[in-house]
Amino acid sequence: MDYTFYGEYTDAETYFSNRLHATAWEYATRSEREKALIEATQIVDSLNYKGWKGTVYDILFDDNGKPVTPPPSSEELKAAYDAQVREFPRNTDTTVPDNILMAVWEITYQLLDGVDVDLELENLDVTSQGIASVRTTYDRRHVSIEHLYNGVPSLKAWRFLYPYLRDVKHIKISRV
Repeated sequence: MDYTFYGEYTDAETYFSNRLHATAWEYATRSEREKALIEATQIVDSLNYKGWKGTVYDILFDDNGKPVTPPPSSEELKAAYDAQVREFPRNTDTTVPDNILMAVWEITYQLLDGVDVDLELENLDVTSQGIASVRTTYDRRHVSIEHLYNGVPSLKAWRFLYPYLRDVKHIKISRV
């Protein structure tokens, strides 16, 4: 397993130096930051994206974007898929899009701030709680929680990722 993350550490530092309310990043050690960047990258890579990894696209299509003939074998496709560790870059991109980097950094921040997706989902079941005469009730029917169901602890990151995601009704099948 390759324990790296999208982008450079210095780019993440620059991002957070320009971000309002970045205390979770500021108070974390470098080791904690790097662990959170790795975990955030794993979360991003766990989603189902449109298109193909760049290495797969390169053997499926010619320079004009037309499918190659004859098509590559299953073994060639698997080798191309395995050759690129991360999900990005995709298709004809040669670099990771800025929105993907910002999504990783926003997820990193939430992880450093202690957000736990499982706990957040469990808390959605609570509709009322109270102490003595003080009671709070939430109606979460209109709250966007799709990002939590997909393991992304940040709604802001989800908004960066969403345009790249494959339609949920699309099924990706591969033979091994």
